[in-house]
Amino acid sequence: MDIPKTTSPSTSRWQPSAPLWQRAPNKQADGAPLADLMMLIPRLKHYSEVQINHLQSMLEEVLKEFDEKIVFTDINLKLNVIWVTVLPEPGLCREVALAIRKRVPEAVMVGNQLKSTTTELQAGGWRNWAMLIKRAVLKQTVKTLPHEPKR
Repeated sequence: MDIPKTTSPSTSRWQPSAPLWQRAPNKQADGAPLADLMMLIPRLKHYSEVQINHLQSMLEEVLKEFDEKIVFTDINLKLNVIWVTVLPEPGLCREVALAIRKRVPEAVMVGNQLKSTTTELQAGGWRNWAMLIKRAVLKQTVKTLPHEPKR
């Protein structure tokens, strides 16, 4: 069985480790940047050890499917997220996110890839966020417009 592509300097599998920015690679050996994706798993920090082990086995399946294209993975129980660093290939973040979502249906994409992946992951989900943001911006704009004094 292959060892999962995670790094954890702690002695136990589920203890806190160094911050992600210190552990996750951001460049390839030749200096070219890598791509990242983050997926939220609601209530992950409340999962039992059996559920966490199952989640890990699902992620290992994704690792095997994408072989050398996935550089790093991390399960963050405190933040309820999984972090995946991949090679910078067009569409790879989307493919990996869909593969994770297929095995872990409650996983939701987070970040700048939101629009491109959630159209298939959550029908109309990104449209709702876009409308909420648009309304908030419009409200803020109306509040900041100068008013003419009454005569």
